[in-house]
Amino acid sequence: MKNFFKYLTLSFFILLVIVVYSGTYLDIPRDKLEAKYASGASEFLNLKNGSRIHYRDEGDLYKPAIILLHGFNGSLFNFERMVPLLSKEFRLISIDLPGFGLTGAIPSMDYSTQNSILVINELTKHLGVEEFSIAGNSMGGGIAWRYALENPEKTQSLILLASSGIYSSEERLQIEESERESPLVWKLMRSNFVSYFLSLYTPKFFATQGLKTSVYDPNLATEEIANQFHELTLMQGSREAILSRFSKQNYNNEKPEILKKIQAPTLIIHGREDNIISFKSSINLDQYIQNSQLMIYPKIGHLPMYETPARVADDIKNFLLIED
Repeated sequence: MKNFFKYLTLSFFILLVIVVYSGTYLDIPRDKLEAKYASGASEFLNLKNGSRIHYRDEGDLYKPAIILLHGFNGSLFNFERMVPLLSKEFRLISIDLPGFGLTGAIPSMDYSTQNSILVINELTKHLGVEEFSIAGNSMGGGIAWRYALENPEKTQSLILLASSGIYSSEERLQIEESERESPLVWKLMRSNFVSYFLSLYTPKFFATQGLKTSVYDPNLATEEIANQFHELTLMQGSREAILSRFSKQNYNNEKPEILKKIQAPTLIIHGREDNIISFKSSINLDQYIQNSQLMIYPKIGHLPMYETPARVADDIKNFLLIED
């Protein structure tokens, strides 16, 4: 943990130097990106608060539904390789969460977990889906287990893919120690100046390196996917939205015991070579969620549904069909 924050500190200053020499990137108009990335399956829902949510409703509409939630700075496109493998057995509803993908910035600038839960409730009500399984990767996993905790009557099953969890007391102390050792870096990363700076200077290097860090097999960090990550980040308002989400995130002062209240049967999947969230986080989740199954994949990183979609799809099928 300490080495991670030392690496983060060094990386932050290196990136500041790099972006200065990379030039500014102008916002890309929303309609241009929608024309490029929205497919025939793409739909948009206008909420009462003015938000416009991008989602896809695929698979068999008469089969059990699964809600798919991506991670930080991701999008529903992260599930594209897995969705076709589940489409005969399930209805698959993937969502671009507020601040990300083709949803992008929203008028309220509320990118909290609670607002994401509100979006899920409004979308599923709009689609007439009363009960469903919910799957989430990374940040989306944290939203998914929080949703299951607060909405047990709607949550049939929970699937966590390299999910964020709740830090133990020891991990929180390590984070606090790292912040004390590098107070300037942490203040800069959450300062208005740096937020403004990064909203102007957003080189493709960020997307490329982020993707390479996220996957175990470097061949999966393709130019096409890196371009997609980068361009979606440049959609009007998205950089500010992403920075807002980052600056307001915390390390969750709740105790892990709260996870014991989750009632839904839970499948936990994590790559052993995950460089973003250690697989030990999922071991921790498995210890506290009462009715859970844990699978650790060797030679897989932070995006198991992208890196090994067939294996994840098979494990989801086995888990949900057995549960049914």
